[in-house]
Amino acid sequence: MAQEMNEPAMNIIEQSQVAPPQGSLPSTITPLTFLDIPWLLSRHARRIFFYDFPFPTTHFLQTALPILKHSLSHTLQHFFPFASNLILPPHPHVPYIRYLEGDSLSFTVAESSPADFTLLTSDSPRDSYDWQPLAPVLPSQRTSHDGTCEFPLMAIQVTMIPNSGFSICVIFDHVAGDGRTLHHFMKFWASVCKAKGDLDFPCSMPLPLYDRNIVKDPKGLMHVYMQDLRNSALLTKQFRGVLRGVYTDKIRTKGKGR
Repeated sequence: MAQEMNEPAMNIIEQSQVAPPQGSLPSTITPLTFLDIPWLLSRHARRIFFYDFPFPTTHFLQTALPILKHSLSHTLQHFFPFASNLILPPHPHVPYIRYLEGDSLSFTVAESSPADFTLLTSDSPRDSYDWQPLAPVLPSQRTSHDGTCEFPLMAIQVTMIPNSGFSICVIFDHVAGDGRTLHHFMKFWASVCKAKGDLDFPCSMPLPLYDRNIVKDPKGLMHVYMQDLRNSALLTKQFRGVLRGVYTDKIRTKGKGR
C-alpha cells in the first residue's frame, strides 16, 4: 500500500535555466506524428546517471559545473525539443512541440551529504525511495486565455555527494523522445563536455533528425488517436503531473551498462 514519507533534506545550491546558445536556433514548430499521440497520456520517464568525483562540493562547483552547463547549452542546440514546450491547443487543433528563442530547461544543482554514494551505485536492490531526492520536478504547465496549455519537456538535477561523486537525473517527456533519443542526448552531451565545450573538436556522434515528414499516415491514424485522446477522461490539467512524496513498496537495482 502506498504511504506518504518525508523526503530527506537536500541542500539546493542553484536553480537556473539552461538554453541553447543565443541566436543559434530559429523558432521551430515540430509537429507530432500519430506515433507520438499515445505518449501524451504517459507518465514522465526518469533516468539517473552516477559519476565518480572524490572531491569536495566547492571543487565541483568551481571546475566541473561550469563545463557541464556550457556543454549542455551547446548540446541543446542540436536536441532543441528538450528545451521546448509541448503545446496542447483547444479542439480541433492538434498538439505540437514549439521552440522559441530563449526557451530553456530547468537545471537544479543540489548537495546530499547524508546520501551513501557506494550504496546508491551498488548492484544491491534498494528501496526506490532512496533515489527520489535525486530527481528534479518538471515546472508546472502554463495556460493561456484561450485554453492553450504549454508543458515543459525536460528538467535536469545534478546532485553532489561530497568527496564521493555526483548524479545527473533527467526527467523527460516521451513525446520529445524515447529512451534511445535520451541516451543519444546524454552521449552527445558527454562528448561535448569531454571537449570542454569546444565545438570544433572531431565528434563521431551523429546529429539527431527531426523531420517528421518521413512518417507517413496513409490510414489517418492521427485523427483516430486524437479523437480517442479528446474522449479520454485522463485529458485534464493533472494528467501530466508527476507525484512526489507518495511511494509504493518497490525496490530498484542499478542497470548494467552495455
